[in-house]
Amino acid sequence: MSTQRVPLSQLLPPTANPRKRIDPAGIDGLAQSIKTDGVLQNLVVKCLKGDRFRVVTGERRYRALRLLESRGEIGGDYGVPVEVRHGLSTADARRIALVENVQREALDAIDEADGFATLLQKGATLDDVAAQTGLSTTTVRRRLALAGLCAEAKQAVRDGAIGLGIAEALTLGTHEQQVRILADIADGGWYDADDVRTRLIEEKPSVAMAVFPLERYSGTVTSDLFAEADATYFDDAEQFHSLQRQAVEELAAERAKTAAFVDLFDTQGAPWWHYRAAQDGENAGVVINLTPAGRVEVRDGLVRHEVQRTVVAETRESPLAVRRERPEYPSWLVRHMAAHKTLAVQTLLIAARRTAREVAVVLLMRGADGHHGRVSVEAHPACALFSGEDGTRPRSYDAIEAAASYFERLLGLAPAEDDEPAYGPRSRGAWERLVSGPKDGADLYQRVKGLSDEDLDGLHRLLTILAFGQGDMDAIDHGDSLFNRVARDLGADMRDWWRPDETFLGGRTRDQLCAIAMESGATVTMARLSDYKKSGLVTALAKHFERTAEAGDEAPDWQVKGRGWLPDAMRFGSEPDAESDRVPESDLPMAAE
Repeated sequence: MSTQRVPLSQLLPPTANPRKRIDPAGIDGLAQSIKTDGVLQNLVVKCLKGDRFRVVTGERRYRALRLLESRGEIGGDYGVPVEVRHGLSTADARRIALVENVQREALDAIDEADGFATLLQKGATLDDVAAQTGLSTTTVRRRLALAGLCAEAKQAVRDGAIGLGIAEALTLGTHEQQVRILADIADGGWYDADDVRTRLIEEKPSVAMAVFPLERYSGTVTSDLFAEADATYFDDAEQFHSLQRQAVEELAAERAKTAAFVDLFDTQGAPWWHYRAAQDGENAGVVINLTPAGRVEVRDGLVRHEVQRTVVAETRESPLAVRRERPEYPSWLVRHMAAHKTLAVQTLLIAARRTAREVAVVLLMRGADGHHGRVSVEAHPACALFSGEDGTRPRSYDAIEAAASYFERLLGLAPAEDDEPAYGPRSRGAWERLVSGPKDGADLYQRVKGLSDEDLDGLHRLLTILAFGQGDMDAIDHGDSLFNRVARDLGADMRDWWRPDETFLGGRTRDQLCAIAMESGATVTMARLSDYKKSGLVTALAKHFERTAEAGDEAPDWQVKGRGWLPDAMRFGSEPDAESDRVPESDLPMAAE
């Protein structure tokens, strides 16, 4: 084994490298580093005939050298430092290449960050560091953000307690916040980088964050000022930020009277590596950072490193931070103006009956709940329950679907045979497309305006009907509810719309089926009930109710019983007491749920 310099033109590329993927961008960066500082680590080669050498380890360096040669920045006679291995077999060459890749250890991310910071603190520029390391300036800036982490966070990265993604996210918080999140992780809390980033960036302004006298704040909070400070939030965020910035400026002016300097930052993660702790006898300054969330971090006793002005400007703000533009109007003022405009239009609608009905139709078709909310299709569970049951759906469903189809076509919203519907899904039917799915309110309003008064009235009725029904479909409604009162006023009798079928009967117990058979006259045509299994009873009773559905008053008594049998659960409650006909306040129509 010997070490020497070999002309680049005499080197041949390796024939086998355990590292299968080599990043071209990394080769370009390495070429820049070699151009600046030369080849810092010898390539391992083996001798071939004719003064040729085969590269065993160092393919990236070899490629970087060839790249520089292709650019004309070095020649074929460039002396490459190599370690020559004599008598290497192919197997030995493969083993050495594998061991070299396995044993190679990337520089610790924190050491790398601190190293970059040290170079810049001694007067280097970002371009200098990028050229010397072969990294992009963006990557260098991301690493520099890590240099500002608290000591506990840096150690957590070195120990493998947190990954690089979480470490980068932590740079967006103050040291106090970093320590708190690390403690949560140590206590078993699960975080990923997005969780940390969201917690730090979307932090609400709390009373604990305020550096101004609380009496200056005239807005409301989510709890009184005597609650836990970090759990009490300012409702008026704009006023909080204004008062916080004013207080920071006052603090800076006060500190400037005695400090050597006062540096103000307003970023998510200040570049603390710009500074060091002052030594005895040095004039120290103060650094104050007001984060976009409103949290204030103050550090005394600091001295500036000799960082170039261009570097200070380029690294003042972390590349990981997201700068949010302040809106033209604060949110409370936007809401205030919207309330004025809403009330003005609402007042005009009182006298505009036709327009008010048009608006009502559009709101019902969009599933509107108040000014902004939306009601899903599950607000219409009766239709949804039978929508997929072709051939077994009740005729009442078909009547609703037919009406909905008529208005869908009238509005020009019906999908063509092979087209997707203009609004909403096509799987459940026209009724669903009318009342669900995202819709353009202005477009709907223009379509509705073209309806005649009669059709507008009909569509309004249909949409109101679709929003109405039994309030709680998961409970039997025996009470004097709004739904039951309306049903009784309409003379609703479920015997006209429904008969006990296998779905209903299959949901009853065997003892209940036996009772139904006796009450409905079915035992006249059936053998002993004890001979039937439950499935047999279900089938026999379903046929009995099918046969007796059209029985007249002159039919045998057992048929009349079958035609008239109705379970209490299918009745619409009982008449209210004469003393009170008030509808319970808790009873709301289906659309309100």
